[in-house]
Amino acid sequence: MSKAKGRSFLFDVLMPKIYGIGAAVVIVGALFKIQHWPLADLMLILGLSTEAIIFFLSAFQPQHAEPDWARVYPQLADDYTGQGIVPAGAVAGGPSVTGKLDEMMRNADITPETINQLGLGLNRLSETAASMADMSNATAATEEYTTRVRAAAGQLDKINSAYATTADAIAQMAVSATDAQEYHNQIQGMTRNLGALNAVYEMELQDANNHLKAMNKFYGNLSMAMENLTDASKDTEQFKQEVSRLTQNLHSLNTVYGNMLSAMKG
Repeated sequence: MSKAKGRSFLFDVLMPKIYGIGAAVVIVGALFKIQHWPLADLMLILGLSTEAIIFFLSAFQPQHAEPDWARVYPQLADDYTGQGIVPAGAVAGGPSVTGKLDEMMRNADITPETINQLGLGLNRLSETAASMADMSNATAATEEYTTRVRAAAGQLDKINSAYATTADAIAQMAVSATDAQEYHNQIQGMTRNLGALNAVYEMELQDANNHLKAMNKFYGNLSMAMENLTDASKDTEQFKQEVSRLTQNLHSLNTVYGNMLSAMKG
Protein backbone atom coordinates (compact mmCIF):
# COMPACT_ATOMS: atom_id res chain seq x y z
CA MET A 1 0.00 0.00 0.00
CA SER A 2 1.86 3.03 -1.27
CA LYS A 3 1.48 6.49 0.19
CA ALA A 4 1.99 9.85 -1.44
CA LYS A 5 1.95 13.04 0.59
CA GLY A 6 0.27 11.31 3.54
CA ARG A 7 -2.58 9.83 1.43
CA SER A 8 -3.46 6.14 1.09
CA PHE A 9 -3.69 4.94 -2.51
CA LEU A 10 -6.19 2.20 -1.63
CA PHE A 11 -8.62 4.21 0.49
CA ASP A 12 -8.11 7.74 -0.88
CA VAL A 13 -7.66 7.02 -4.60
CA LEU A 14 -8.91 3.52 -5.42
CA MET A 15 -11.82 3.06 -3.01
CA PRO A 16 -13.90 6.04 -4.28
CA LYS A 17 -13.77 4.52 -7.77
CA ILE A 18 -14.71 1.09 -6.36
CA TYR A 19 -17.67 2.70 -4.57
CA GLY A 20 -18.96 4.17 -7.83
CA ILE A 21 -18.45 0.96 -9.85
CA GLY A 22 -20.07 -1.19 -7.15
CA ALA A 23 -23.09 1.11 -6.93
CA ALA A 24 -23.46 0.91 -10.71
CA VAL A 25 -23.37 -2.92 -10.58
CA VAL A 26 -25.99 -2.95 -7.81
CA ILE A 27 -28.27 -0.63 -9.80
CA VAL A 28 -27.93 -2.75 -12.95
CA GLY A 29 -28.71 -5.92 -10.96
CA ALA A 30 -31.79 -4.30 -9.43
CA LEU A 31 -32.87 -3.13 -12.90
CA PHE A 32 -32.57 -6.67 -14.27
CA LYS A 33 -34.65 -7.99 -11.35
CA ILE A 34 -37.35 -5.32 -11.63
CA GLN A 35 -37.73 -5.81 -15.40
CA HIS A 36 -37.57 -9.62 -15.07
CA TRP A 37 -34.91 -9.82 -17.75
CA PRO A 38 -32.90 -13.01 -18.35
CA LEU A 39 -30.13 -13.68 -15.78
CA ALA A 40 -31.87 -11.26 -13.38
CA ASP A 41 -31.13 -13.43 -10.35
CA LEU A 42 -27.46 -13.75 -11.32
CA MET A 43 -27.09 -9.99 -11.86
CA LEU A 44 -28.78 -9.22 -8.54
CA ILE A 45 -26.53 -11.69 -6.67
CA LEU A 46 -23.47 -10.23 -8.36
CA GLY A 47 -24.45 -6.65 -7.51
CA LEU A 48 -25.28 -7.35 -3.86
CA SER A 49 -22.11 -9.42 -3.44
CA THR A 50 -20.05 -6.54 -4.85
CA GLU A 51 -21.74 -4.11 -2.49
CA ALA A 52 -21.10 -6.43 0.47
CA ILE A 53 -17.39 -6.66 -0.43
CA ILE A 54 -17.18 -2.86 -0.70
CA PHE A 55 -18.82 -2.39 2.70
CA PHE A 56 -16.45 -4.98 4.14
CA LEU A 57 -13.42 -3.05 2.82
CA SER A 58 -14.83 0.28 4.00
CA ALA A 59 -14.80 -1.06 7.57
CA PHE A 60 -10.98 -0.93 7.46
CA GLN A 61 -10.79 2.60 6.04
CA PRO A 62 -8.71 4.78 8.40
CA GLN A 63 -10.30 7.88 9.85
CA HIS A 64 -8.92 11.23 8.74
CA ALA A 65 -7.09 13.05 11.50
CA GLU A 66 -8.73 16.29 12.59
CA PRO A 67 -6.19 19.19 12.38
CA ASP A 68 -5.20 20.90 15.60
CA TRP A 69 -6.76 24.30 15.02
CA ALA A 70 -5.33 25.52 18.35
CA ARG A 71 -1.95 25.68 16.66
CA VAL A 72 -3.33 28.28 14.24
CA TYR A 73 -5.70 29.99 16.67
CA PRO A 74 -4.29 29.66 20.19
CA GLN A 75 -7.46 31.16 21.60
CA LEU A 76 -9.29 27.85 20.74
CA ALA A 77 -7.22 25.92 23.28
CA ASP A 78 -9.07 24.96 26.45
CA ASP A 79 -6.20 26.08 28.71
CA TYR A 80 -5.61 29.44 26.95
CA THR A 81 -5.17 32.29 29.46
CA GLY A 82 -3.54 34.98 27.31
CA GLN A 83 -4.93 38.10 25.60
CA GLY A 84 -7.87 38.15 23.21
CA ILE A 85 -7.74 38.59 19.47
CA VAL A 86 -7.64 42.39 19.87
CA PRO A 87 -5.02 43.41 22.46
CA ALA A 88 -6.46 45.29 25.42
CA GLY A 89 -3.67 47.84 25.26
CA ALA A 90 -4.57 48.86 21.75
CA VAL A 91 -8.17 49.50 22.81
CA ALA A 92 -7.09 51.46 25.84
CA GLY A 93 -4.42 53.48 24.07
CA GLY A 94 -6.34 54.26 20.86
CA PRO A 95 -9.42 56.38 20.40
CA SER A 96 -12.70 54.85 21.56
CA VAL A 97 -15.30 54.08 18.92
CA THR A 98 -18.12 55.15 21.19
CA GLY A 99 -16.24 58.33 21.98
CA LYS A 100 -16.02 59.17 18.28
CA LEU A 101 -19.73 58.49 17.93
CA ASP A 102 -20.53 60.81 20.85
CA GLU A 103 -18.37 63.52 19.37
CA MET A 104 -20.11 63.21 16.00
CA MET A 105 -23.52 63.47 17.66
CA ARG A 106 -22.45 66.58 19.61
CA ASN A 107 -21.10 68.21 16.44
CA ALA A 108 -24.41 67.44 14.65
CA ASP A 109 -26.40 68.87 17.59
CA ILE A 110 -28.23 65.58 18.13
CA THR A 111 -29.77 65.61 21.59
CA PRO A 112 -31.92 62.97 23.33
CA GLU A 113 -34.99 65.08 22.49
CA THR A 114 -34.04 64.87 18.81
CA ILE A 115 -33.70 61.11 19.06
CA ASN A 116 -37.13 60.92 20.76
CA GLN A 117 -38.70 63.01 18.01
CA LEU A 118 -37.05 60.78 15.43
CA GLY A 119 -38.57 57.73 17.16
CA LEU A 120 -42.02 59.35 17.19
CA GLY A 121 -41.67 60.23 13.52
CA LEU A 122 -40.74 56.66 12.69
CA ASN A 123 -43.73 55.36 14.63
CA ARG A 124 -46.05 57.75 12.79
CA LEU A 125 -44.50 56.68 9.48
CA SER A 126 -45.14 53.04 10.40
CA GLU A 127 -48.77 53.82 11.27
CA THR A 128 -49.20 55.74 8.02
CA ALA A 129 -47.75 52.85 6.05
CA ALA A 130 -50.13 50.47 7.80
CA SER A 131 -53.06 52.77 6.97
CA MET A 132 -51.93 52.91 3.36
CA ALA A 133 -51.81 49.12 3.32
CA ASP A 134 -55.37 49.04 4.69
CA MET A 135 -56.42 51.52 2.01
CA SER A 136 -54.83 49.38 -0.66
CA ASN A 137 -56.69 46.38 0.74
CA ALA A 138 -59.92 48.37 0.75
CA THR A 139 -59.27 49.45 -2.84
CA ALA A 140 -58.69 45.84 -3.86
CA ALA A 141 -61.86 44.80 -2.03
CA THR A 142 -63.81 47.60 -3.75
CA GLU A 143 -62.54 46.51 -7.14
CA GLU A 144 -63.47 42.92 -6.37
CA TYR A 145 -66.92 44.05 -5.21
CA THR A 146 -67.36 46.04 -8.43
CA THR A 147 -66.37 43.01 -10.47
CA ARG A 148 -68.84 40.84 -8.59
CA VAL A 149 -71.60 43.43 -9.04
CA ARG A 150 -70.94 43.49 -12.77
CA ALA A 151 -71.04 39.70 -12.89
CA ALA A 152 -74.31 39.72 -10.93
CA ALA A 153 -75.76 42.27 -13.38
CA GLY A 154 -74.81 40.00 -16.26
CA GLN A 155 -76.50 37.08 -14.53
CA LEU A 156 -79.63 39.21 -13.98
CA ASP A 157 -79.73 40.00 -17.71
CA LYS A 158 -79.55 36.28 -18.45
CA ILE A 159 -82.33 35.62 -15.91
CA ASN A 160 -84.51 38.29 -17.57
CA SER A 161 -83.93 36.71 -20.98
CA ALA A 162 -84.78 33.27 -19.60
CA TYR A 163 -87.95 34.67 -17.98
CA ALA A 164 -89.03 36.25 -21.25
CA THR A 165 -88.45 32.98 -23.09
CA THR A 166 -90.46 31.11 -20.43
CA ALA A 167 -93.32 33.59 -20.71
CA ASP A 168 -93.43 33.15 -24.49
CA ALA A 169 -93.46 29.38 -24.07
CA ILE A 170 -96.33 29.60 -21.57
CA ALA A 171 -98.28 31.81 -23.96
CA GLN A 172 -97.75 29.34 -26.78
CA MET A 173 -98.87 26.53 -24.50
CA ALA A 174 -102.05 28.47 -23.70
CA VAL A 175 -102.73 29.00 -27.41
CA SER A 176 -102.21 25.33 -28.17
CA ALA A 177 -104.48 24.20 -25.30
CA THR A 178 -107.51 23.89 -27.68
CA ASP A 179 -105.52 21.79 -30.13
CA ALA A 180 -104.30 19.65 -27.27
CA GLN A 181 -107.93 19.09 -26.11
CA GLU A 182 -108.94 18.11 -29.65
CA TYR A 183 -105.96 15.80 -29.86
CA HIS A 184 -107.00 14.29 -26.52
CA ASN A 185 -110.55 13.72 -27.85
CA GLN A 186 -109.17 12.08 -30.97
CA ILE A 187 -106.98 9.82 -28.84
CA GLN A 188 -110.00 8.83 -26.74
CA GLY A 189 -112.04 8.04 -29.88
CA MET A 190 -109.20 5.99 -31.29
CA THR A 191 -108.94 4.17 -27.96
CA ARG A 192 -112.66 3.29 -28.08
CA ASN A 193 -112.35 2.10 -31.68
CA LEU A 194 -109.37 -0.01 -30.76
CA GLY A 195 -111.38 -1.51 -27.88
CA ALA A 196 -114.24 -2.41 -30.19
CA LEU A 197 -111.86 -3.80 -32.77
CA ASN A 198 -110.17 -5.90 -30.09
CA ALA A 199 -113.60 -7.27 -29.03
CA VAL A 200 -114.47 -8.20 -32.63
CA TYR A 201 -111.05 -9.71 -33.12
CA GLU A 202 -111.50 -11.74 -29.94
CA MET A 203 -114.87 -13.05 -31.16
CA GLU A 204 -113.33 -13.96 -34.51
CA LEU A 205 -110.56 -15.77 -32.69
CA GLN A 206 -113.11 -17.71 -30.65
CA ASP A 207 -115.07 -18.68 -33.80
CA ALA A 208 -111.85 -19.66 -35.55
CA ASN A 209 -110.90 -21.73 -32.53
CA ASN A 210 -114.30 -23.49 -32.58
CA HIS A 211 -113.99 -24.16 -36.32
CA LEU A 212 -110.50 -25.47 -35.77
CA LYS A 213 -111.74 -27.84 -33.07
CA ALA A 214 -114.57 -29.05 -35.38
CA MET A 215 -112.08 -29.55 -38.22
CA ASN A 216 -109.81 -31.52 -35.94
CA LYS A 217 -112.74 -33.68 -34.83
CA PHE A 218 -113.81 -34.22 -38.46
CA TYR A 219 -110.31 -35.20 -39.47
CA GLY A 220 -110.17 -37.55 -36.50
CA ASN A 221 -113.41 -39.25 -37.55
CA LEU A 222 -112.19 -39.39 -41.13
CA SER A 223 -108.99 -41.05 -40.00
CA MET A 224 -110.97 -43.64 -38.04
CA ALA A 225 -113.18 -44.28 -41.11
CA MET A 226 -110.12 -44.78 -43.27
CA GLU A 227 -108.75 -47.22 -40.76
CA ASN A 228 -112.12 -49.09 -40.80
CA LEU A 229 -112.06 -49.10 -44.58
CA THR A 230 -108.57 -50.50 -44.51
CA ASP A 231 -109.70 -53.25 -42.16
CA ALA A 232 -112.76 -53.88 -44.37
CA SER A 233 -110.54 -54.13 -47.45
CA LYS A 234 -108.50 -56.75 -45.64
CA ASP A 235 -111.72 -58.66 -44.80
CA THR A 236 -112.90 -58.28 -48.41
CA GLU A 237 -109.68 -59.76 -49.67
CA GLN A 238 -110.10 -62.70 -47.32
CA PHE A 239 -113.77 -63.05 -48.40
CA LYS A 240 -112.68 -63.05 -52.02
CA GLN A 241 -110.16 -65.77 -51.33
CA GLU A 242 -112.81 -67.84 -49.51
CA VAL A 243 -115.28 -67.39 -52.39
CA SER A 244 -112.58 -68.47 -54.84
CA ARG A 245 -111.95 -71.59 -52.78
CA LEU A 246 -115.69 -72.26 -52.58
CA THR A 247 -115.96 -71.91 -56.36
CA GLN A 248 -113.15 -74.38 -56.85
CA ASN A 249 -114.79 -76.78 -54.43
CA LEU A 250 -118.14 -76.47 -56.25
CA HIS A 251 -116.37 -77.02 -59.55
CA SER A 252 -114.77 -80.16 -58.18
CA LEU A 253 -118.12 -81.28 -56.76
CA ASN A 254 -119.86 -80.72 -60.10
CA THR A 255 -117.19 -82.76 -61.78
CA VAL A 256 -117.75 -85.59 -59.33
CA TYR A 257 -121.52 -85.42 -59.78
CA GLY A 258 -121.06 -85.37 -63.57
CA ASN A 259 -118.95 -88.46 -63.45
CA MET A 260 -121.47 -90.24 -61.20
CA LEU A 261 -124.31 -89.38 -63.54
CA SER A 262 -122.33 -90.57 -66.50
CA ALA A 263 -121.60 -93.83 -64.70
CA MET A 264 -125.25 -94.32 -63.73
CA LYS A 265 -126.39 -93.73 -67.29
CA GLY A 266 -123.93 -96.14 -68.67
